[in-house]
Amino acid sequence: MPDAQTRSVPWRPAALVVTALLATAFVAWVSAILPSLPPLPGRLQADPATGLASSLADLTARLASLATLGALLAATIAPGERAFRWAARAGQVWFWAALVLTAANPAFVTGVPLGYALTPASWWTFVTSVPSGLAWLISALVALGAVLIAYGSRARAATSSWLVVGVVSWAFVAVTGNVSVGRDHDWATDAAIIGTLTLGPIAISAAASLLAPGTGRLRAHTRLVLALIAVAAASQVVVAWQELAGVSPFATAYGLPVIGSFAVLALLAVSALARRFSPEWDASGARAASVVLRDVVLVVAYAAFQTAAQHLPPPRFFVPQTIQENYLGYEMNVPVTLARLLGPGRPNLLWIVLAVAAVAIYVAATRRARRLGTPWPIWRTVSWLLGWGLMVYLATSGFWEYSTVVFSWHMFVHMTVNMLVPVLCVLGAPMALVAAASPERPAGEPPSLGQLASDWADYRPFQLLTAPPLLWLGYVGSLFAVYYTPAFSWLMRYHWAHQLMLLAFMVTGYGFFNLLIGPERSSWQMPHLVKLALLISIMPFHAIFAVGILSSQSLFGEEFYQSIDIAWVGNLMADQNIAGQITWILGEVPIVLVIIALAAQWFRQDRVDSSRFDLAQDSGEEDALGAYNDMLRQLAERDAEDARRRANEIGLRP
Repeated sequence: MPDAQTRSVPWRPAALVVTALLATAFVAWVSAILPSLPPLPGRLQADPATGLASSLADLTARLASLATLGALLAATIAPGERAFRWAARAGQVWFWAALVLTAANPAFVTGVPLGYALTPASWWTFVTSVPSGLAWLISALVALGAVLIAYGSRARAATSSWLVVGVVSWAFVAVTGNVSVGRDHDWATDAAIIGTLTLGPIAISAAASLLAPGTGRLRAHTRLVLALIAVAAASQVVVAWQELAGVSPFATAYGLPVIGSFAVLALLAVSALARRFSPEWDASGARAASVVLRDVVLVVAYAAFQTAAQHLPPPRFFVPQTIQENYLGYEMNVPVTLARLLGPGRPNLLWIVLAVAAVAIYVAATRRARRLGTPWPIWRTVSWLLGWGLMVYLATSGFWEYSTVVFSWHMFVHMTVNMLVPVLCVLGAPMALVAAASPERPAGEPPSLGQLASDWADYRPFQLLTAPPLLWLGYVGSLFAVYYTPAFSWLMRYHWAHQLMLLAFMVTGYGFFNLLIGPERSSWQMPHLVKLALLISIMPFHAIFAVGILSSQSLFGEEFYQSIDIAWVGNLMADQNIAGQITWILGEVPIVLVIIALAAQWFRQDRVDSSRFDLAQDSGEEDALGAYNDMLRQLAERDAEDARRRANEIGLRP
């Protein structure tokens, strides 16, 4: 039994406790040296107690979230009460530490004593005005959700889906830290997101392997480390390059966590390679848990270095920046031309990496599906490649670069990502490919991705979230909720928020069009006529949205566009009029494609139904005319029986 095997090595908990204590001592020492460092521009003094509270709570939240999500992964691959107990206990620690940070971290960032942020009114002001406070509030809510799941649900879909939510919450914390400041912060922010999406699974897998050291899980963890560690290291290189701003890491206190982080990544790679080419590769049970403890210790050390990096001022903070660099990460002083618009521009690192990963995984899955005997239509692969190829072009051309400063090109990019890209990706049927490429595994083994996808499809909360009314409302309402409220100006002020807006538009578009033309199994099957009605119903709202932009007498995102002060843009109202025209035109083209796809599916379904009916008729399995005659004969016999019964009741003979 895993529980007995895990408890059979008494030194393992002691090793974790010692590592955690050393990490705590290191973070406390970093907090102690903060007052001796040069003051930051605009923040001439900082409260030492607030810095200590923020640092220790930060480390506690990171370690507790690692334990929580690791326990949820263990509960997913090997359900057991022990994993759920760990998730509940660690989740509560995570919740309280993150809640403390909603006040402590904004107070530390602004350089005021913690007591200033502890009253209800001031607390909310700090949370809403400092992005890191909002990020830690989201983290606290995610922790609370994990605790509720650990206590109240044993569904595999709940634990596995919350893992994704938990990793995303880490990304919010990462992007609202030091990486969001200064020149080139757009690349550093994207690199921090990519690093979270790669290192997060490694850390969670290490914790899960310690809690559930079953046969083969050490292999899976090692493969994961070897596959992702290079990407994690590359992302850390970009972050360090931006934060150090040309200063040697040996010449600044900030260099200590930078050097330490790279050392940990190198040791993780060495540890994985050592396992891969040694008898440890086949270790299981208590032996596997002892082996993976190396990685857990390294992950704890990495968390300590990242906590220190979030609290030590990097050299980038002391480099003067312009307003454009503050908001964008770069300057846009060159007017737009057709060549610059269509040619190479400043690349969007996050979307490039997402697109490359989506294409690589899809192609690998098609090859695996064919090896398993499931032919995969080439037109689906082409559609998927076209969708992500269009996304790569937008992310690498001048379209993305100019969309960050010109509203008309912003609407071009966002409407394309909201409508055309999702339509092409939906026709690629990625979830059906996941099911075809990952057959079910026997009971007692970790579930395959196909089984997890099936669990999510049958999970009642997921079904409610993907209900047609909610998908329709999310798709139509997201445009109005963003652009017709102050949210648009706020989102444009931060690179990570702009990326989040782009991702939200793509997800809402994918969800809605998947409901209409998705070739995959859905919990909400609807007649094609109803699907057509839903499609037609969004057209007036798109028209209203475009006309609203054309006829508006006030500027959308006025505060943002006036702040960055791009001189060559000229008349902002004239540019907004062009944006309305672009919105109207781009809203029609994808709808035509959807109508064509829906009509083709409708026609194909009718042919299938007709063929099935004709086959049943020819084989005698279904005879509509004979069934109709049988029904008439049964009705006649019933009427005759009723007549005889009434005749007997009045004493007559038939």
